[in-house]
Amino acid sequence: MSTIDEKRECPILKELLKHLKSESKGGISLCLERIKNEPKCYKQFAKDGGLGILVNLLRFHNLKILNMTLSILANACMTSDARQKVRGSKIAAHVVSIIKHIKLGNTLQCRACRLIGNLSECNWHARSLCQVGAIQALVDLLQLDTNMQTYLMGVRAIRNIWTMYEGSREEIIESEIIFRITGLLVMAKEKLETDAKYIELVETCLKALCAFLVTLNPRVAEQVQGEKYLQGYKCIIQCCERNNKIAVKCLFNLCQIAECRPILGNSGVIESLIAIIIKNHPGLSKETLASLCLLCREAVNRARIRLGSGLELMLSLLQDPEYEKYHPMLLHALVQFIYDNPSIVIMMRHGLLDVLVSRLQKMVTEAVANEETHVSKKRGNDSSPTRQTQLKYNKTNLGRFSSDYYRDDWSPGSATSVSSSPPSTPPLPFYDSIENDENAEDNYSPVCSDTEIMDNEDEEVESLKSCKSVTIDVEECQNSENSSRSNCCDAWTLILLSQLSHWKDPIERLADRTTIEALSSYIKHAKNPKASRILTRIIRNRAYLLPLLKQGFVFEAQTLYDSEQYTRQLCTLAQTCEVIDQLTSILRRGDEAHKLVIAISIPFLIKDGDDLKSLLDDYGGLALIFRVLSDQEHNLHENAIWSICRLANTLQIQPEIIDKCQVTDTVSTDFPRVYDSHPKPAMVTFELDDGTTVDACRHTLCQKSDVFSAMLEGNFSESGKKRVKLRNTSKEALDTLLLVTYGGTFENRTIESLLDAALLADKFLMPKMLDILTENSVSKLNYKNINRAWNWARANSCHELKSYCVKHFLTATMTKSERIQAFHDFSINESFREFLNDARAIINNVLLDNSY
Repeated sequence: MSTIDEKRECPILKELLKHLKSESKGGISLCLERIKNEPKCYKQFAKDGGLGILVNLLRFHNLKILNMTLSILANACMTSDARQKVRGSKIAAHVVSIIKHIKLGNTLQCRACRLIGNLSECNWHARSLCQVGAIQALVDLLQLDTNMQTYLMGVRAIRNIWTMYEGSREEIIESEIIFRITGLLVMAKEKLETDAKYIELVETCLKALCAFLVTLNPRVAEQVQGEKYLQGYKCIIQCCERNNKIAVKCLFNLCQIAECRPILGNSGVIESLIAIIIKNHPGLSKETLASLCLLCREAVNRARIRLGSGLELMLSLLQDPEYEKYHPMLLHALVQFIYDNPSIVIMMRHGLLDVLVSRLQKMVTEAVANEETHVSKKRGNDSSPTRQTQLKYNKTNLGRFSSDYYRDDWSPGSATSVSSSPPSTPPLPFYDSIENDENAEDNYSPVCSDTEIMDNEDEEVESLKSCKSVTIDVEECQNSENSSRSNCCDAWTLILLSQLSHWKDPIERLADRTTIEALSSYIKHAKNPKASRILTRIIRNRAYLLPLLKQGFVFEAQTLYDSEQYTRQLCTLAQTCEVIDQLTSILRRGDEAHKLVIAISIPFLIKDGDDLKSLLDDYGGLALIFRVLSDQEHNLHENAIWSICRLANTLQIQPEIIDKCQVTDTVSTDFPRVYDSHPKPAMVTFELDDGTTVDACRHTLCQKSDVFSAMLEGNFSESGKKRVKLRNTSKEALDTLLLVTYGGTFENRTIESLLDAALLADKFLMPKMLDILTENSVSKLNYKNINRAWNWARANSCHELKSYCVKHFLTATMTKSERIQAFHDFSINESFREFLNDARAIINNVLLDNSY
């Protein structure tokens, strides 16, 4: 017993070396068993540098010793530390030699494949293995009929070498081992129906194929097709139907290869994907949905998607906020159908417009937020415009088969076919960097012992060119998680909406208030020319004119940038006999709400005098406008103010030039100019009715006015006096008159003081002063004082000025808010009704006269 304990205490490395020296196979086997089965013993053995001894044992001509050596090294090389310790040795050459020369079916081949697989977890070893012919050795092995465990280890070894050493990939592809692995998958899938143990081989083959397909190499995809009848593709699809995540990733990678997508469509993948998405709706896989979206890029596949209810499915997901993170890829997929009219009809029937309006509303919110938070940043951005994300699309040939082939591939669909391919779009982004989680390693061999078990216009719609020429910044769309993806999503939304706007036949609800308000708001805040062109096309369609007018779009159009463009389009359609008859019918028999909005819209739309007279006078349009003007609580009140002013401009109403502000009872001008020899004081003080006094230069007044000359220097009682009383004169008016008499400026004078001074100038026969004051009074009229001037003219019976003020209000250049403020000032006056009557009389006179 003591002898056995002493042996156990003896360092295992020394003992193994002793047995190697004596060539004792039994001793070597006992040492290897201890190293394999006793963790402490192995740890000390590895620490003492014993792994190099094991590498040399790989040349030992004894199957039992070789078997245990392979098992120990394979277990050891699961760790990077052990792989580092055997680096620089001839382990690669030895293990490849074992595969080449050991008899088929021996477990040593499986253990050797496992060791290669574990070594290949390191790039250096993977390269070394390739250099000594490991790939060809594995290829030859997997081509033979061997046991399943050898297949498992061999497939895994090839996969690890491919993954860790890029230099191996060309040799692996040329060897067609991928084709063989596909065959193993097909075989294992068939046997799995009756024998559950083949699940491991299915999983291992799928992991390998997924690793090969990550490179998106068409040559790899060609081998994955299988031996005949696309068995490989069909097998992957069947695995996807069983919710195999690795198979789903394989399919996603295949769908990213343009050459594969038509073939996949022929394999039944579209019908399967639609069924999978419907079945797994609550736990939808991102790769599954992305695969379906990628398949939308070919004409032949789009036809299958349309016939298989795929469009309805995508639209249902777009309307579900739970799947909002998938909405960008879904929108991009729908963009592929823009030239497929039957598909557009299906999409419209199943809520496309609702989706687009919802997107527009979100785009408005984002645009408003961007205006508020990024204005200064935009102004300070000195980067080149070419570096910014652009969403340009160039015109292209409609005959392209797939939208991301790099060459000019022929399309089987004609440009007029309902299933013809649209112009190419930018490469579809890899939606949120779909992660691969198949890297959980199966490093433990099932043959090491009884317990060892294995474990991806017009100007904008008709143009989406190939990925070489397209100017959209795809990298930004992929890498900038928020802004760029949002920009792409906005672009796709506008492309779809633009396609709807091109339809000549009316589309239900395209011109509804909800749609137009969202589009108008987006134009207002984002200033996107593509959105403007969409709105212009909607306006051009005669079928949408009345719905637009009934919702009051003509008023909204005035608030948009380049509003004259929209108004001009509306006018072109409105000034036709057909539309005039429709407007007449609404004014005569329409709903009250429609009557009012149409009446207020007419001045913006109609320019012809006869039509204006007919609609506004004969059919009561003008009366309706003034009814709304008199009701300040009406929701159309502000638009009515805008409308009546637009009408005045259309009628070419212009304020007449006022020669002077003159009251009806002027004083006599027959004053004798009598002078005596008595000296007169240089200054005269005027005493006013309120007791205030104003000093003035006697000589200047006498020079400027015959009245003052007679009063102050003639035979009147006031002549020669220092103080003279003036009746019915205000201090502010007299000061203003004296100021202009002395040649001073009066920018800060109120409109009332100027007008009062003008009356005094007329009263005291000062024509030059009267002209100056009248001219300045008129020039100072604005939205703040127009109502005060009108009230002054009314109180002082200046009818000419009163009319001038009304016409000035109707035709002067003002902003909408200024005009509304001016009207409000009139409305709070007790004489508001008189003001409205004046305005209506002025308009009626010109409208009925029809001479403008």
